[in-house]
Amino acid sequence: MERIGWTMRAAAVVALALALVPAVLRAGELSGTAQVVTNQLAAFTRTQPRGVLDEATVFFRGDALRIEFSDASGATHALVLPADKAMGWLEDARGNVLPLPTGRWPLRADPAQPCAGQGLFADCQPAGEGIYAGRSARQWRYRLANATGPGGTRQGRMWLDADTGFVLAYEGETRVGANARWQVRSVQYGPLPAALFKPPAAADRGGR
Repeated sequence: MERIGWTMRAAAVVALALALVPAVLRAGELSGTAQVVTNQLAAFTRTQPRGVLDEATVFFRGDALRIEFSDASGATHALVLPADKAMGWLEDARGNVLPLPTGRWPLRADPAQPCAGQGLFADCQPAGEGIYAGRSARQWRYRLANATGPGGTRQGRMWLDADTGFVLAYEGETRVGANARWQVRSVQYGPLPAALFKPPAAADRGGR
């Protein structure tokens, strides 16, 4: 029943996004919903081997993210990363909360100059153009002095939406040398409510 409730809420949010796409693009704050597969979520639940590709629904609004996914047992989780916090939270369907040391998961860059603002030693090289996840996209090879690339990577390849700069895919190396993969299957842009990205209520009570 809990999982069904989360799924119904996600469907309602997607419907709202589809109805209001033009408004968000004019407003300048990128927000919307994406269906993705990634190997970076298994580490949070420890219920299956690292590197396994998990399906997830990603809600984004500016720099804020909410990533909903299921672990190997079918239990649902939400990774909540508010834009104005130095940390994030992992919440399960029962309301249990685990604080996380960092709340950053970069998923947007300048589609023409993705290394802008990344420091003197950042290097981004164009690697082609094409269609990715139904969007006109540009591929880049990147190397950064710090792990501030998509998903916290420091070097690799990424596809950016040519219009919005949203990260449609990346395969890179993290600070500790782990391989990180992210692939967007579909993305819909549109306004989302700020409440979706607020810290879980249990966070104020000390988590679990």
